[in-house]
Amino acid sequence: MSKLERALATALAVVAVVVLTGTVYAGLSGSRARKLAREAVPAAAAGRGVYDGLGRLRARTADEAVVVVDLAFPYDASDRQFREELGRRRGDLREAVVGYLSSRRADELGSESEPAVKAALRDTLNAILSLGSVEELYFAEFSVIQ
Repeated sequence: MSKLERALATALAVVAVVVLTGTVYAGLSGSRARKLAREAVPAAAAGRGVYDGLGRLRARTADEAVVVVDLAFPYDASDRQFREELGRRRGDLREAVVGYLSSRRADELGSESEPAVKAALRDTLNAILSLGSVEELYFAEFSVIQ
């Protein structure tokens, strides 16, 4: 055997030993069973998630002020269909929020009317969604710049 053939045979033997050792370790430690048990339990079965996928939105109000809003809302994270609908309708939801904010004047969106704005935006989002609904709405940021 040449030196190259011996080196290749040695490398092949080392790879075989590593694969065999890993397989034996996994079988003895039960790591495969633990992995299957983890996969059997939904990751979000513990309850609620927070949807913040709309990102930061900017809109120009009817009286030419600028509104910056970053909103989020809780939802049932185990409801896969609703989660998928949120992803599919993301663009529609963003447009609806910007449309609502654009149709208002800055004084209608002031800090004293924040609960009314949240309720109106919640209703606007719920009008688009069909597989679930938004019950609460949170503002991570809400600024009206004159």
